[in-house]
Parts: sequence; C-alpha cells; structure tokens
Amino acid sequence: MRVALRSLLVVNRAAVLGAGIVVALAAMLLGITTAWLEAGVRHPELPFLSSVAGSFAGTLLLITVFMVANVFAGVLRERRREFALLRAVGATAAQIRGTVRTEVLLLLALVAPLGAVVGTFAAASVTPLLRASDIVPAGFTLTASVVPLLTTLVVLVPTGLLAAAMAARAATRPSPTDAVRASTTDVPTLSTGRRIAAGVTALAGLGIAATPFFTPGLVGSAAGATSAIVLVVAAALAGPLLVQWAARRGLAVARRGVGGAASVLALLNARGASRRLSAAVVPLALLVALGTVQTGTDAAVDRATADQLVAGLPADLVVTSSGGVTADQLERIAAVPGVRATTTMRDRAGSVQVEQPDEDLGGLGGLEWEPTVVRGLSADTRSVDPDVRSGSLAALDAPGTVAVSNDLVALTPTGLGDTVQLRSGDSPATSARVVAAYDRGLAFGDVLVRDRSAGPVDTLLVDARPGDRAAVREALLALDLRVTTADGYAASVLRSGDGERRLSLVLVIALLAFVAAAAGSTLLTAMRGRRGEFGLLQRTGATRAQLLRMAGVETAFTAVAAVVIGTVAVVPALVGVGQGLAGAPSSGFDVGAWAGFSGAAVVVAVLGVLPGVARTVRGR
Repeated sequence: MRVALRSLLVVNRAAVLGAGIVVALAAMLLGITTAWLEAGVRHPELPFLSSVAGSFAGTLLLITVFMVANVFAGVLRERRREFALLRAVGATAAQIRGTVRTEVLLLLALVAPLGAVVGTFAAASVTPLLRASDIVPAGFTLTASVVPLLTTLVVLVPTGLLAAAMAARAATRPSPTDAVRASTTDVPTLSTGRRIAAGVTALAGLGIAATPFFTPGLVGSAAGATSAIVLVVAAALAGPLLVQWAARRGLAVARRGVGGAASVLALLNARGASRRLSAAVVPLALLVALGTVQTGTDAAVDRATADQLVAGLPADLVVTSSGGVTADQLERIAAVPGVRATTTMRDRAGSVQVEQPDEDLGGLGGLEWEPTVVRGLSADTRSVDPDVRSGSLAALDAPGTVAVSNDLVALTPTGLGDTVQLRSGDSPATSARVVAAYDRGLAFGDVLVRDRSAGPVDTLLVDARPGDRAAVREALLALDLRVTTADGYAASVLRSGDGERRLSLVLVIALLAFVAAAAGSTLLTAMRGRRGEFGLLQRTGATRAQLLRMAGVETAFTAVAAVVIGTVAVVPALVGVGQGLAGAPSSGFDVGAWAGFSGAAVVVAVLGVLPGVARTVRGR
C-alpha cells in the first residue's frame, strides 16, 4: 500500500494528476445526474425530470466509461518501460498486476468520492435551470443522499479495474526481455479480433444511422443520432490503422519537399507511434462528433416543429392571452362578423405508461411512464390538421378515448383500438382507448383528447370567411387579445422553449468540457513520455526551432485527423436525423456549430502539446 501511494503521489504524480482531474470531473457529472434521476424517481408527479435525467445519463454513462478507460490506458501505457524493467529484475506478472490494481483503486478512492459529493451538492445549483424549463415547480429542492456516491463508485471502479487489467496484461504477456525491447515502440499491427470488432462496430453504426429512414419521427431520429458515438468507438478500435494510413499518405507528400525535414520526422513519429497518437485523436474526434450531432439534432427538431405547426394549423388566425382566453371572450369572438369556425386547444402536463409494470423494479416503477403533453381539442377540429394516418379525430367524442402520435406508437406496443394508461400530476392513472394515430407529434404532442374542462383555454384558432380576415383581426385586437398567424405562433412556440434549450446547452457544454479535459490529459501524458526522445534528438544535433516545428506538424496532424474522423462519424447521423424529422437530410447540418467544435478540438490539441514541448526543449 505504501509503495502504491508513493507511486501515485511522488513518482508518477504528474501523470496521475491529469487522470485524477478526469476521474473527479466524471464523478461530479455522475453525481449531478444521479441526484436528478433519484429525485425524479422519488417524485413520480415530475415525469419530465426523470426523462431529462435518464436521457442525459445514458449518454454520460457511455462517454464516461469510454473516456475514463482511455485516460487510464494512456497513463499506464507510458509506464510500459517501468513495468518491463521491474520484470527484468525479478518482479512477477502477478505482482505487477497487483501493483497496478492497487494504484487504480487508491486513485479512485481518493478522488471519486470527493467528486461525487461535490456533484451531489452542485446538482442543487442547477435547479433554477430546471425551473426555467418547467421541469420542476417553483420551490422544488433536491435532497442529498448517498445514492449518487454509490452509483459513481459502481460505474468508475469496474471501469478503472478493467482498464488496469488490460494494461497490465499487455505489459506482462511478453517475456521480460521482449517487454524491455518493446517498451520504447508501439506494436505496429492490430489483432484479428480487434479488426473484426472495428468492422462490426462500424457496420452497426451505419445501420443505426439509417434507422430514421425506416422509422421516421422523433424515436427513429433519436436512435439515429447515437450512431455518431458508435462510429467514434469504431474509429477508436481501428485508430492505430487509421493513423498509420494517414501518416503514410502525409509522408508521400512531405518527401516530395513539402514541409521540410520537420514534417518528415513528425509523420514518421506518427506512423511509428500510431497507438499513442490514436489515443489522443479519438477523444478530440468525439468532441467534434458529440457537439455537432447534439446541435444538429436540436436544429432539426426546431425546424421540424415549426414546419409541422405551420402545416397543421390551417386556421387564419391564432389567438392567445396571458391569462388564457375566457369563456366570455370565446362567446364574443364567435359573434364577430366574418368568423366561420373556432377551435380551442388546452394543454396539461401528463405521462403515458410505455412499459408494463415490473415487480422487480420496486421504487423505480416511475420509469415506466413517459412524460408528455396532453392536448385537449374542442369538438370542431376543422382548424387543426395533425395529419391523421389511421382512425378519426371525430371518435374523440366518445368518453375515455385518445388519439396518439406515431412517435408514441413506435415507443410502445400500442395501436388503433388498444388501451393506454394516462395520468396527470398526482391523479391516479386512467385507461383510454386509442381511436386515431397521427404524424405531427412535435406540433401537437403525443396525446390528443376531447377538451371537456372548464376555464380559460390556452389557444384559440379562428377560421375567417374569405375577404374578412383583416376585419376579424382588428375586432380581436380590440378585445385586448394577442393575434397572430400560424407562422407567428410557431415562432412563439419555439421561443417558449428557450429554457429547455439553455438547459440542453449547459448539459452539452459540461459533457464536452469533460471530453476536452480527458483529451488534454491524454495529450499531456503522451508528451511527458517523450522527454527522452526529445533529449536524444537534441543531443544528436536537432535545434529547438526544429523540434518545435516538428511538434507543430504533429499537432496539426492530430487536430486534422480528429476533425476528419469526427466529421465522418457525424455525417451519417445528421443525414438520418434530418430525414427522419424534417424529411430533408440537410436540415440537421449546422456548419457554424461544426466549425466551433472543430476549432475547440484544434485548441485542445495545441494547448496539450506545444507548451509542454516548449518547456522540454529549452536551450538551443
């Protein structure tokens, strides 16, 4: 134990510091997310909290496991020579594996609990964003518990131990002599199993990206968006081969006199140290892919929502009021000369059961319910067109009936004539028979019912006689009401979601900051492991300027490779998302966002390499 502590805190403290920061950030994000998810389970009347936390938790879990394992693998890879020398002087493979396992457990024990506790209390500071997004009510507070800490340890400890076991196995598998010889070079080839895994993962990613073409709508598009991460994982498996291929192509150009000797030396290093370099390229590629697919998906959702609202509201005018349109105002509007028909819409938060109850879930039974907006329509529905594909909205006149979106149909084993369970707030669940299914779920929500409630309505759709629209508009404005067109109403609906977009932006920035920190840590660790290489080059005549130029070329190679891999990984996902949501493959592309995330990857690559190299090669 004392030897392991000395290794962590003294001998390898620089590399361990970077890994510790990554583990702490991962633990903090896991703590925040688990605190939200636990609160959602404790409060089933807040289904949107469980939905938001669960959605983010799935992505966070995948990214956390991937990045933490990559960072541990990078730190331990740079210690191959140390492990080889230990074996050469008599240490057994079991002793080295035990040492590595103990060091990883000590690091996790020192850092992970602290990060989880900070995350648990930091979750409360984000509650105002949840309130602004109408996910939780005013006055809602999070209750601290040990669940985030336990969850964090359950995720990070197996991840760290698995990375340690794989690194220790690679270090102890060769004979001591071969291990010393191989400790200064990368293995130039990949195993057959890893090649096959890379190919299968890439094919799976492309198949997932095509999901929206067969399952249009939000559900298919959400699945298609995950293909970007799957394709980055495929790139990670094939990373050394991709780096070698790119370096060879670059060398063919550099040897024709382009870039000079520094470029040739840098590309030779990239080709010879492809494993080390791919470990830095892949996190940066993930930064580009994850940020681009998230912003692209948000843009496609906004466009599809606006298109569906404009197409689904054939009414001439849309009327709203800060306190709702009252019954008296409805009567006065109906009596306005030129008004041909009106349709009212009233929204309330609710949830629908998407899975059958499972006794083994216990207190997690609230996860069986999907939050949604239940929209009530008046009897005259001539001013709305949710694009009904089966059944009829007229059947909503019968008590205990609902119409559901095809997104909900894709999410649940529900069809025309089936029964669904609905609930609103603290009210008990009620059964309703499905009498219609429609396509425009982004515009009208997942559930439509006949509005039988009293009180002010949220929105009134007015259909005017030909030629009377302007006169009707003036009459409605005289009643001190807000009057707009379908286009204006669509724009206001999108503006009302600004709180949700801010929350989504904060979550994405936090996740990308974690990825950037992990990528930076990997680059710094790799650079520190090359001090001997730079010293040898200086002793054999290389000048400081030459080494800095070489490092600059390597940095550019790393950044360009990351941007290219991230872009290639994200394009299939965005094509599928755009097609599934808006029917236009290009609607998910946000070139400005892509450029911003690509620039961030370049900045991380530069800061992770050049300052350290400049300090290392001081002198000539």
